[in-house]
Amino acid sequence: MKEIINTIVNAFRPVEQELGNGRKALHQDYKIDDADQPVHFRPPIARNVLSQTITSKLDFIAFVNEYKTASTKLFYNDQGIKAVFNYPTAEQANYADSICTMPLQQTDDYREFTGHHQRALSQKEFVRFLKRMEPYIVAFDNKKADDMDIIEMAEHLQAIQTIDSVQRNAQQKFHLDVNIRTGKTSMTLPKAILFEFPIFGNDRELTTKFEVELFLSAPDGDLQAELVCYNIDQLYEETIRELTNQILHEIDGVSAFQSN
Repeated sequence: MKEIINTIVNAFRPVEQELGNGRKALHQDYKIDDADQPVHFRPPIARNVLSQTITSKLDFIAFVNEYKTASTKLFYNDQGIKAVFNYPTAEQANYADSICTMPLQQTDDYREFTGHHQRALSQKEFVRFLKRMEPYIVAFDNKKADDMDIIEMAEHLQAIQTIDSVQRNAQQKFHLDVNIRTGKTSMTLPKAILFEFPIFGNDRELTTKFEVELFLSAPDGDLQAELVCYNIDQLYEETIRELTNQILHEIDGVSAFQSN
């Protein structure tokens, strides 16, 4: 008898019930039959939610300008820059789940530079590094790089057989007493080298200057070099802020915040 009563009661229960905010409750004894729906049927979209990744600065700016809202915010850190189009405001709650992200992509030049930074380089490694980075050397000891041919210097270093002594003179340059393939001679190398190149491939027009101090030694008569940039982390952070500021300059009405 109880089963009969339950069957009659369930027969009068609605198939589905509106719960508000676009949600519906479906009676447990029913299921939706998709057999008569069109092949490409899609339910109505309740919210406009974006999830896009873009690597070009110019494309990122264009995309954010197209989809920005009054509540759009930018967030940046050492991993990338993210636009959130539906960030909560003081007046209205929101999901903060509609986003466009621009991950920061380090250039091959920056990875090459950091790969040789603060390392004891052999003579061969030092020469190869100088030749690889030659297009980005802009100054030696605060003088234009035109005053010293880096390739010629590298070729002279390649010719060194042994080093008798390494000394730094009053002008803060290095004097090397060396034996080269053509005989005994002396050489002068700078103390400071200034590089300029882009850190991020997202915008190769944005370049950063790195002043590097050169340290030379000759253990057992073999040349060893070490390159030290004392503010490399600071320059990296400043370049991210500059990249973010350039983006903000092209997007009206949007603020940026540093995030973890």
